[in-house]
Amino acid sequence: MQQVQFDADDADGLARGMAELKMSSPLIVAGYRYWNSRRAGRSMPLRSDLDPIIDIPTLVPHIILFDVRREPLDFRFRLVGSNVRQNLSRDYAGHWFSEFPNYDASSSIWPRHKLLDETGQPMLQRPNYVGPHNDFIYVENILLPLGVEEPGWGMQLMFIDFIRKPSP
Repeated sequence: MQQVQFDADDADGLARGMAELKMSSPLIVAGYRYWNSRRAGRSMPLRSDLDPIIDIPTLVPHIILFDVRREPLDFRFRLVGSNVRQNLSRDYAGHWFSEFPNYDASSSIWPRHKLLDETGQPMLQRPNYVGPHNDFIYVENILLPLGVEEPGWGMQLMFIDFIRKPSP
């Protein structure tokens, strides 16, 4: 699994990270720009600062929104966009990571979400695609922190693009 974290205040951080991972998705760039535009000088926007259905309706099918419960630590799929849902092996909406062996604390996925929660720095990822479609080779995504006003909780926002095999 390839991943790069970068400082959101570094104007070239996104471009450098995408170049390092050989990522090119305009969807990732648009998702980051939306999140960044809502920060208003803070390290991250609050969840209440975002209204993706109104602000970025074309990106909504490509997002996952996660709840972060800190005690005990776990992550829940709050919202899974329609494009993401159709490209995964199941609908995870409403489920906690701890319910699935491929997402639990011993997996490779959990530590990345934990790291994002601890650092608050955007994370680019380019994992191999695992799912029901044979024409995808990998995924490009960006995982972004969101603040919430409830103690002991957090949220994370992911924009995800499924990259197909090149046509022969």
